[in-house]
Amino acid sequence: MADLIIANGYVVTLNRGRQIYSDGAIAIEGNSIVAIGPTAEVLKSHDSVQVIDAEGMIAIPGLIDGHHHPNQYLSNGIGDDVDIFTLLYKRLYPYEAALTPEQAYLSAMGGFVEAIQYGTTCFNDPGGLHADSMAQAAIDVGIRGIMTRSTRDMGDQAMAVDAAAMESTEGNLEAGEAFVSRWNGTADGRLRAWYSLRYVFNVSDELCQGIKELADRDGVGIHAHAAAVKGENEEMEERFGKRSLTRFHDLGLFGHNLYLVHMGYPDEREIELMAEADCKVAHCPGASMLGAYGVFSNGMMPKMAEAGITISLGTDSATASGNLDMVRVMYLAACGHKDIYADATLWGAYKALEMATIDGARACLWDDEIGSLEVGKRADIVLVDTSGIEFHPGRQPVSALVYSGTGKNVDTVIIDGRIVMRHRTLLTVDEVLVKKELAKASADWRERTGVEMPPPWPVA
Repeated sequence: MADLIIANGYVVTLNRGRQIYSDGAIAIEGNSIVAIGPTAEVLKSHDSVQVIDAEGMIAIPGLIDGHHHPNQYLSNGIGDDVDIFTLLYKRLYPYEAALTPEQAYLSAMGGFVEAIQYGTTCFNDPGGLHADSMAQAAIDVGIRGIMTRSTRDMGDQAMAVDAAAMESTEGNLEAGEAFVSRWNGTADGRLRAWYSLRYVFNVSDELCQGIKELADRDGVGIHAHAAAVKGENEEMEERFGKRSLTRFHDLGLFGHNLYLVHMGYPDEREIELMAEADCKVAHCPGASMLGAYGVFSNGMMPKMAEAGITISLGTDSATASGNLDMVRVMYLAACGHKDIYADATLWGAYKALEMATIDGARACLWDDEIGSLEVGKRADIVLVDTSGIEFHPGRQPVSALVYSGTGKNVDTVIIDGRIVMRHRTLLTVDEVLVKKELAKASADWRERTGVEMPPPWPVA
C-alpha cells in the first residue's frame, strides 16, 4: 500500500521522453515514487490511506535553486541598486563577518521558508560563515540541499575581506574536509556537502589544487564563482597572469564536478574546454539583472548551452536578486536571451523548466535521485494551482506557469515523500515566529555594523 497518492493532476514528468499525463497520478511509498501514469491505472494498482486530489493542478518535479546563499537572507535589500564590488566588499562581507551562529541559522531558515513557498525543494549553497548552523536549519525545515563552507585564503588592499572571513590555506582544507565528513549524506541523504572556492580573487593556487584533490577523493562537487562580472578577467590577468577560467583549467580544476556560477565572461576556447571536461554552470538571471553583471548582454550563456554544457538556474540570494522565486527566475531565463539575440525561438518556457529541474539535478550531481518524476526517484513534488485567471483560457500549462505564473501559484510541496507545505501553509516550522525572530536579528546586525541604506526619497 502506498503512503500517499496524488491523483487527477496534469503531471509533467521531465523523464527522458518528457512525458506528460493530462490526467495523471503519482504513488509514493516512504520517500520514493513507486508508480506514475494515468490516474485510472495508478489507482487500480495502488491503494493509499491518503490521497491528494490534484484536479486543476500541475504536478512538477521540485524546483532546484542551483545557487543560493542562505546566510544572506537577513541582508535582503543591501544589494539594491549598487555595483557588485560595493555590495560585496563594503556591505555583504562586513555583514557576514558580523553574523552570529544563531543569526546564520535564522537567516537560512527565513530563506528556506520563502524558497519552499515558491516551490523550491533543493538548493545548492556556495558557502558562507557558520555553515553548520545553516545545515541544521535545512534539516529542521525539511528542505533538500547541498552545503559548503566559505573558502578563502587570500586578499589584498584592493579586494579586502574581513579577517573573520579569512583562513590559512591549511586551515581551509582541514575545516572543509571535516565539514564534508560531518554533513555529507545526513538527514537520510537529504543533505549533501561539497567544497567551495568562494571567489576567484580570494583563493590561492595552492588552495584550488588542494580543494580539487579532496573533492575528487570524496566524490563531491566544487562550487565556485568565476567569470562573473565585467573587468574580472582583466584583474585576474594582472594578478595571476591568466583569465579566471584559464587559471582554473591550468590548475587542473576542470572536470565533471566543477560547478561554476554566473559565467558571463568565458571566451570561446574556455567554453570548448569546459564542454570537453563536462564542467557544470549555474545561471542566475535575476542576480545578473539586479546587479548588472552583464551575463545576458555578453551573450555567452546560449553558446555554453549549444556546446552541450549542463546549466542550472539559481536565485543567488534574496539580497542578490531581490527574491527567491524560481518561477520568476525561469521567466527571466526563458525570455532574456531571446531579446539579446532577437530570436523568439531561443530557449523558452519548456527549456527553462528543464533547467530548474532535471538539468539542475544533473548539474548538482544528483540526477540519479531527483529532477524528474519517475519510479525509483525521491518524491520531491510541487503542485501548482491553476485556478487563477492567468492560466486561462486554454493555455498550455507549462507555458502558463513560466510566462504568466509566479511561485505564489504553488499550493503544495512534498520533499522526500513528506508534505512540508499544504495549501500554502508550512507544516514544519512556525512561519510567524520565524518572521518575528528575523526582524530582531536584522535590527541587531545593522546596529552593530553601521550599514545604512537610506531611501532616495524622503520618508516622514
